[in-house]
Amino acid sequence: MLTKLTYVFSVMLFFGATVTRAETLPLEDVIDSVYDSVVSIVVDTKEGTQALGAGFVVGADGYVVTNAHVTEDAEKILIVTSQGEHFSAQLTGWDKKTDVALLKADHPVGFEPAVFADSDRVRVGNRVFAVGNPFGLGNSVSLGIISAKERDIEKGPYDNFLQTDAAISQGNSGGPLFNTDGEIVGMNTAIFSTDGKFSGVGFATPSNIVRWVVGQLKKNKTVERGWLGIGMKEIHSADGADGKQLIVETLIEGSPAEKAGVRVGDIFKKAADVSLKNPRMFSLGIAQKSPDSVIPVLIDRDGEEIELEITISKMPQESERKSETDSLQKIPALQSFASLGIDKYKVRDAVYFEKLGLKAYFDEVNREFVIISIDPLSEIASKGIKIGDRFVRVNDKPVFGVEDLQVKIKQAQHKGNVQLLFMQNGEPDTVVLKLEPDDAAH
Repeated sequence: MLTKLTYVFSVMLFFGATVTRAETLPLEDVIDSVYDSVVSIVVDTKEGTQALGAGFVVGADGYVVTNAHVTEDAEKILIVTSQGEHFSAQLTGWDKKTDVALLKADHPVGFEPAVFADSDRVRVGNRVFAVGNPFGLGNSVSLGIISAKERDIEKGPYDNFLQTDAAISQGNSGGPLFNTDGEIVGMNTAIFSTDGKFSGVGFATPSNIVRWVVGQLKKNKTVERGWLGIGMKEIHSADGADGKQLIVETLIEGSPAEKAGVRVGDIFKKAADVSLKNPRMFSLGIAQKSPDSVIPVLIDRDGEEIELEITISKMPQESERKSETDSLQKIPALQSFASLGIDKYKVRDAVYFEKLGLKAYFDEVNREFVIISIDPLSEIASKGIKIGDRFVRVNDKPVFGVEDLQVKIKQAQHKGNVQLLFMQNGEPDTVVLKLEPDDAAH
């Protein structure tokens, strides 16, 4: 858990095709080649204060990238180049969820765009150097390595930071983190510190995220994110062979996922090229998918593999939501294991009972079945039974497990109906369901 997160205003450079250098140049030559793509940012705020940061050029037409927190409450923005030239700038757009802002300089002359690297290929131990505007001194360089990847520092819903020990100080926010080929691998955003001073732990937003957000801001002046309407949780496979897996813990009615046939309790085994490493990486991958695009998914439902196609939609109320998962708690029609007291670790043991139109697992301690999903068009749904409800008796007899329930259902088919005793909020409720007889029941 971070004790304190400190912003480090900085400057960076952006667009341009990725270049692979045929030969490794001396570090000082690499620094010379990128120095002019880094700028200082001076912001006069509406409160009469002044904020200092850094940024980098992403287009010869005057586009510059920095951190969104650098430009917050800005009344006037000034871009200062390494040559000391001053350009007033306008805020084109920003994305608070990733802390990225896009500026457009007025009448830019001689702007040198930076080049992006593929941050997915960055490895722990790679040498990097940061360029920024520490304490308002102007362009300064510090050297270090990539200390870690995919850091979640609880700054936002899409945290995926690169960690570095390259010195980052106040005034470096928004500045670039370069590899030794002079390509940007990240944007310096924050440091971990207990006293506001650099302690060897800095964080940079990966270049792939920055590049994607900037493309959105240039096109739409805002960020449109993909959305499925589900929340994922990590579970461990029953035999431990597959390690962690992602299970659908929450599902919004009418969402793209529900329309495609996804159910609470489904285990995602594959979702196009979206990472299933953890819920945060999954959420980030879906967010970067274009609305109306279709992704194939492979799920495990009660041991059966099922292939589905989900048409991604635009995340609703973008300004209000935090992420694919965090936003779910605001939806009235939410099906949430946690809020219903359902043991998420037992969800995998749930069985789908087709004749009843529900999926449930057996709680051996309380000798009851716990419902984790209900077919929306089933008879039981029309009778007011909800996810989280428990049933304790079948035809006025106790149940002792999955096999026992299956036998009792088959026996009840001779009569054409089955009687279930439910407990809803501690109160008993008896429901009679019609059962269609089949050949096996005679």
